Amino acid sequence: MSDADAQPMSHADRHDLDKLARWRSGLDAAVDTGGSSFPACAMFLVTGEDRASHDIFRRYRSAFEDLGGGFHHLVIFGQHGISTTQQAFLKEVGMDQSSVPLLVLAPTSEDSNDAYCIELQKGDPDGDLDESQPWGAALRLVEAAAGGAELSFEGIGSSPPATLPEGGLAATVGKVMADLAGDR
Repeated sequence: MSDADAQPMSHADRHDLDKLARWRSGLDAAVDTGGSSFPACAMFLVTGEDRASHDIFRRYRSAFEDLGGGFHHLVIFGQHGISTTQQAFLKEVGMDQSSVPLLVLAPTSEDSNDAYCIELQKGDPDGDLDESQPWGAALRLVEAAAGGAELSFEGIGSSPPATLPEGGLAATVGKVMADLAGDR
């Protein structure tokens, strides 16, 4: 496709591609400095209409900040519309757009290529968030692991977990970036 034939990039694509580049930079910096002591990364794949999922993201952000997590430990895609970044990550974890909103959790351990997917409630339900749902259990596991407990997401979300490429989440982020750059 020539530059003249290229379609202008949507706001959602620009926003999520910028976030993807910052995420990769943070993951690369963590690897360059010997890894991360923070136990997990969480990726939210949402739509603008899924207010409950945005609230759950904010709960994770607050907890991760309190535990010393960085930007590269928690990211959200899709809040400005369906993006090619969001679609690429759905493909990597073997899910499709019907699974959105989705929480994807990956241990930061270099020897793990597992990604655990938790489907979240769609839309904007009434009432308080139900922390007894799998997303709440997963957050409690991350909090315990940040305090020194062993992290295991077994039994949380989809079973079995999705298998990421060799190199885990950091390699997957790099693959998605390369694939998306090839589409431009």
